Amino acid sequence: MDQTLFANLCKAGKFREALGLAVEGHEHEKFVPSRFSMDKKTGLPIFYRGNKRVEVDETGEWQLSKNTKF
Repeated sequence: MDQTLFANLCKAGKFREALGLAVEGHEHEKFVPSRFSMDKKTGLPIFYRGNKRVEVDETGEWQLSKNTKF
């Protein structure tokens, strides 16, 4: 995912398109995010599936987050 394009879409208010960019090619996986928020400290997106946090693993598939320090 192109971080600059994602940030530009968010700044333009096109949040649905930004989320579509993040899940492009993985639409039918089990843990594809349905929403996201921006981390205030880092400025990077945090993705969620329902109320569970998800992230991309090393193989490129969406999985539940292993990070316990939110």
